[in-house]
Amino acid sequence: MCYCMAKASILLWMGLVFICAAVVQAQQHPVVTTNYGKLRGVKVTLPNEILGPVEQYLGIPYAMSPTGERRFQPPEPPMSWPGIRNATQFPPVCPQFLEDRFLLNDMLPVWFTANLDTVVTYVQEQSEDCLYLNIYVPTEDDIHDENGLKPVMVYIHGGSYMEGTGNMIDGSILASYGNVIVITINYRLGVLGESADFELWKKKKQFTCFSESILPKSNSIL
Repeated sequence: MCYCMAKASILLWMGLVFICAAVVQAQQHPVVTTNYGKLRGVKVTLPNEILGPVEQYLGIPYAMSPTGERRFQPPEPPMSWPGIRNATQFPPVCPQFLEDRFLLNDMLPVWFTANLDTVVTYVQEQSEDCLYLNIYVPTEDDIHDENGLKPVMVYIHGGSYMEGTGNMIDGSILASYGNVIVITINYRLGVLGESADFELWKKKKQFTCFSESILPKSNSIL
């Protein structure tokens, strides 16, 4: 009798442990629904007592892969994905080459060359399939916000259309402190990005792509 009760007690505690673990997992890795499928992000606690946690959704495709017949063409809306897409890691960056620029230190302005060391650390994993964005979402609601919606800030990295990536900018602190949603993006560079004028047109098209298809249906992010 005692053995059966002890066994039942152990099974009960094991069940409670599994339930608690599942709850913690859901809290640390929130899932949201977009027009193209579900995304699993990660909830990050910031190292500051006045800043609330931020949900990060990284590596979200905002256009189809610009490869093959789509190379040099305007971006097209992404295809939907089945199940839950893992959005917890940064995506590859668009192809770029910085090594030769170190030979031009005497020819380029100091403000430009001083940033090259930092940029290089972020551009090791490169791919033509690089049209992705990262979203940083504050988790603490503003008491003055009646409709639950939040303002959105989109950061477009610099680099003279030759180098850079949105992955360099961690929007977590800005999102938490300003209670805004921060979005960073990658876009095609160099010869793959073609001329600056065409690139500006593409950015306008890209904004349309991810504003209409990537941002979730619910108020979880917007």
